[in-house]
Amino acid sequence: MRYLIAYDICCPKRLNRVAKRILQVAPRVQKSVYSAPLTPRQLDDLFHDIEALIDLDQDIVQAWQKAAHETPRGRALGPVPTVTPASVVYGGSSEPYYVTEV
Repeated sequence: MRYLIAYDICCPKRLNRVAKRILQVAPRVQKSVYSAPLTPRQLDDLFHDIEALIDLDQDIVQAWQKAAHETPRGRALGPVPTVTPASVVYGGSSEPYYVTEV
């Protein structure tokens, strides 16, 4: 599956650590956005590693799954990946949760 991963990290040190970890599995498509082909297990491992790097009260990291059966829709200027999120994996708590409608 392909995921669009994005974050909003308050502290520059934490931001750099998270960026380095995500870059191990995904190319950057914008400053805080990455596109990654990952298995659910790889995504779980990534979020486990990131959880140790962020402040769960201030920072957020999200992974949006691209729906393989949907036609990508959207608008952009410049080169961007074609991604249509079908669900959200939210890393703002010790347990991720899934949203089926966005």
